[in-house]
Amino acid sequence: MTSGRYWHIQFIASGGFAEVYKAVDPQTWGVVAIKRLTDSSADNRRRFKRERDMLQIHLSNPFVVDILDSDLTAESPYLVLEYSELGSLQKYVAERRDWTRIARWLYDVAFGLAIIHERGDVIRDIKPANLLRFKREDGSELIKITDFGLGQRPDASSGPMTASPFGTQGYIDPMAQFTQNVTSASDIYSLGITMTELLTGNKNGRGLIPGPPPFRDLIASMTHWNPSLRPIARAIADTVAGILQESSPAVATSVGATGAVLFCLGAAALAVLGASANNWDRGAQRYRDSRGQFRSGLFF
Repeated sequence: MTSGRYWHIQFIASGGFAEVYKAVDPQTWGVVAIKRLTDSSADNRRRFKRERDMLQIHLSNPFVVDILDSDLTAESPYLVLEYSELGSLQKYVAERRDWTRIARWLYDVAFGLAIIHERGDVIRDIKPANLLRFKREDGSELIKITDFGLGQRPDASSGPMTASPFGTQGYIDPMAQFTQNVTSASDIYSLGITMTELLTGNKNGRGLIPGPPPFRDLIASMTHWNPSLRPIARAIADTVAGILQESSPAVATSVGATGAVLFCLGAAALAVLGASANNWDRGAQRYRDSRGQFRSGLFF
């Protein structure tokens, strides 16, 4: 499959048009994941190339799985990705964790999406199975986004982005299905459903979401029927950081070795945040600043 480059290849799982294997790279002796295209139709090859290109574009994003190698000209095209020993978040739908831990997962995914969306790209398939757990050097958790097979890029050489609301049933933005217009807000909806499911065990468990009111309101706002009233990804990350800080002053969220950024708010910083933070308006389902004007997120 890979011209003998990789050793000890073991099947892991299969999807709609690809299979994933675990293997060893003898050049580094590291464990890798090999995603092989099983249905090599012209359309699937284009999708596979789009995924490869988007992974390369976002290689510097610490919240996107790293692409290590690829061969799109092989009889069975493949991508080589970093391997997650800890697996995806899918198992935590049944084995739920404390809301603060899930909030930290949300921070990572939202921060990663902010970088992706601010470039104009859209994932279109956010769900627990496409969010992988890794360990940072300090032992803390790091969540990375994988599977860009349905992704959209505004600068794709193959032409304009398709408007087809692809995704996984149950996570697809219903407004995108109705309007045939997929935007970054569609990813936010999928992320809101994902977090609802992780927090409650059910995609429809919005009334059962644990945590303080601002956290519950934030999750609810992500699945608002009106895409324009959903918070943007960066506002979600900022808001979650503030909520975690208020719930536990010791909380610090590291952004990984690539950025080496430490998000740690001290008492003085918290006082500044308290003075400038926007408040969630339950009736309007939006944030307002101290003057009553609509804003999106903690600082904007």
